[in-house]
Amino acid sequence: MEPNNRENGTHNLQNLIGEIPLENNFSKFQNENHAKETKLSNSRRFSQREMESLSAICDTYLPSIEMPLENNTTVDESTKEFYQTSASMVGTPYHMEWLIKERLQHPKLFLSKLSFLLLSTWIGTFILCGRRSLSNHFPYFQKFSQIPQKRREEILLSWSQSYFSLLRILFLGTKYLTLLSFFTQISS
Repeated sequence: MEPNNRENGTHNLQNLIGEIPLENNFSKFQNENHAKETKLSNSRRFSQREMESLSAICDTYLPSIEMPLENNTTVDESTKEFYQTSASMVGTPYHMEWLIKERLQHPKLFLSKLSFLLLSTWIGTFILCGRRSLSNHFPYFQKFSQIPQKRREEILLSWSQSYFSLLRILFLGTKYLTLLSFFTQISS
């Protein structure tokens, strides 16, 4: 009979380390799980057009910006890289897609997918965004991803102050999910 390690006050460190997955094993485990999830959820994935409108929304909330330099101050590379990174550059739309499809459970969740589908077309963009989605030159109607950055910001601000509660909910939901997905990612 083997003596109990706790009674003797000694711990078998080798057994304990053997149970903890190392980083390489963990990444292999993640890749295997990702492959299984991909097989299971390919039928429920967003279309390319929906992902394009989701990326445009993410980049409207978190665009890449030039860092202002004041009085010839030096800035380290990591800070400069952070400012120049937009949400779509680090895969935030794909994290949001996963959150929406796999993790969130709400009775009106289908409305978010419907809004991304509408924003991927020119008529849907016109319905949700109004006159701000129109262009001065041909073609006058544009998809949400083709609208300039400044106008997209104005559109999202108008959603936040809209009389229609569904547009306010869409604004808050996409804002929270974008910020959550972007700031909780592990840098690689």
